[in-house]
Amino acid sequence: MFYTMGRLTTNIIRCIIAISLWGQLAAYGQDTKQHVPFMAYNWYPKYVTFLPKDKLDSVLVYANTDIVPVIYKVNKYDLHTNSQLDSIASLINTIREDKRVTLEYVWIGGSASPEGPIWWNRKLGDYRSKALANFLLENTELEAKDLRVENLEEDWYSVVRTLERMDFPQKDTIIHIIQTEPDLLKRKQCIRNIDNGKSWTHLIRNIFPPFRNARMVIVCLAEEPPVPPLPPHGTHPTINMPALSYKPSRPERPETWFIAIKTNGLFAAALTANIGAEVEIGRQWSFDFPIYYSPYNITPERKLRLLAIQPEIRWWTKDAGEGHFLGLHTHVAGFNIAINGNGRYQDPNHAAWGLGLSYGYQMALGKKKRWAVEFNLGAGFAEYAYDAYRNWENGPRYDSGEGWYWGITRAGISFSYKWFKQRKR
Repeated sequence: MFYTMGRLTTNIIRCIIAISLWGQLAAYGQDTKQHVPFMAYNWYPKYVTFLPKDKLDSVLVYANTDIVPVIYKVNKYDLHTNSQLDSIASLINTIREDKRVTLEYVWIGGSASPEGPIWWNRKLGDYRSKALANFLLENTELEAKDLRVENLEEDWYSVVRTLERMDFPQKDTIIHIIQTEPDLLKRKQCIRNIDNGKSWTHLIRNIFPPFRNARMVIVCLAEEPPVPPLPPHGTHPTINMPALSYKPSRPERPETWFIAIKTNGLFAAALTANIGAEVEIGRQWSFDFPIYYSPYNITPERKLRLLAIQPEIRWWTKDAGEGHFLGLHTHVAGFNIAINGNGRYQDPNHAAWGLGLSYGYQMALGKKKRWAVEFNLGAGFAEYAYDAYRNWENGPRYDSGEGWYWGITRAGISFSYKWFKQRKR
């Protein structure tokens, strides 16, 4: 009968988690009134923590009180807009505008429930924490330097805390195994062996789901806050993952890739319409694909009619889309060009083509880094054939030829706009 409780058990677990997260502040509420900006806790939810300047890294002290979890489905790490995420983003923007407090950073930790392979759970913890980080970067005014992202991996600590508060078959044996067996593979196998996998199956169905999460704490500095005392040893629970280090560090880049749309200002100035797209295809690689089209005459005697493409593979010295890059490009162009009154040169159904190498630099604009300006110059060769006509209406052909061109093959001052997407693996 116990194994059929399903949804009821999961709801009970969620209540237990909520009670444990809120319990610490109530446990020493009187001290809190004296030692932290108590009024600030009336302004904002409990997952907004107010700490003095010299204790801004003491989020550990309040971790079991001031954490809000974002729950994921099994083996998933993609976020979809919902009321919880919208309220978090709205709250962060509100805090940034509140002159009474200063938002110092947002701590984010991602975890996985323990049933899957260890290597995948480690990746899930990383992906989930960075998915939440990326959501905040895209939907608030936060910058990357405002986030501290941690991978909490498998959340065994929360499993123990939940079992301690429940009537669960074999719970003492399970807790003993978790606390005494450091090897994770052996730990899982020992739990499976308890009763031919029944308890393990029940853990997967009803205990583990709430621990597939990313959790966060908003850490603020209040005006003139005194140093809060630490709770007595053993009186209050510590953070879920005591083995992790939460020292200040530069946050990792959220796991995203980009798609960009762009235009080349130099060709636009030459009255040649153009549009391009660039997509990230690896950590330091991207693929750029511009199209150039000019269907009209500049003057009756001068024309620059062409249809050309110039795809390029790019290698970036840092992350793709940031800073310096080297490129390998090819080009294919059909043309009909007249630069004076003497002759007009047209491809004889044989487009010019070639290869080249280029160097460029891209500079992001704005906090969101969606807009960018790019400088690019390349050299290479082009093989071409042409027919030459007298440059007047129905002018006769007077020459034909072919040849090789060596020199500048790519140049641009381009402007782009990027969309960032969650990386999937």
